[in-house]
Parts: sequence; structure tokens; C-alpha cells
Amino acid sequence: VMTGETWTGKQAAKMGLVNKSVPRAQLRDEVKALASKLLEKNPAVLRYAKHGFKRCRELTWEQNEDYLYAKVDQSNGRDPEKGRAQGLKQFLDDKTIKPGLQTYKRNV
Repeated sequence: VMTGETWTGKQAAKMGLVNKSVPRAQLRDEVKALASKLLEKNPAVLRYAKHGFKRCRELTWEQNEDYLYAKVDQSNGRDPEKGRAQGLKQFLDDKTIKPGLQTYKRNV
């Protein structure tokens, strides 16, 4: 990256610089599929997860634990959709989702 060299998508994927490489003809469909998947997610949780991921690279294990627990509390308190409550209800009461295998259904 620092040398200014360019790589093909396949080379970038092999080096771990990107998550996925697809042929140009499939790019639009892949982007739409990814965007649809992201739209299913709770935006507040995504925002705090992104902040947590970026910050954790700079912290020790102990600092990460404190920081991530604080981010979880922050996302729970600032989530206008109350996604945690929705997810728990759908899992425990409605039995309509399986955590870790699918996301809760957002009531947007």
C-alpha cells in the first residue's frame, strides 16, 4: 500500500486488503446484495461496531474489554429503534430468530 503499487481485485483479495473480489460484470449485483444486507442491520449498532473495531486495534486486551463494554452500553442507550429489546423479544418470546445465525427483524 505504501509503495503506490496497484493490484487487481484478485491480488487485493489474496493479500487480505478487500473482503471479496468479483468480475466487473457482477459488481453492480454484488454491491446491491451487500447494500440490502446492510440495510437489514440496525444503523446504531453498525455505527458503534465500526467505531469499536477501528479503536480496538490501538488498545491492549484489558483496555479493549472496557472500551467494548462501554460501546455496547452506549449503543443500547442511544439506539432509537431499541434493537436489543426487539431482538431479545423475537428470540425469547416469539421464537422467530436464532442469534448468531440471523438478525432480528427491524420494526422500521
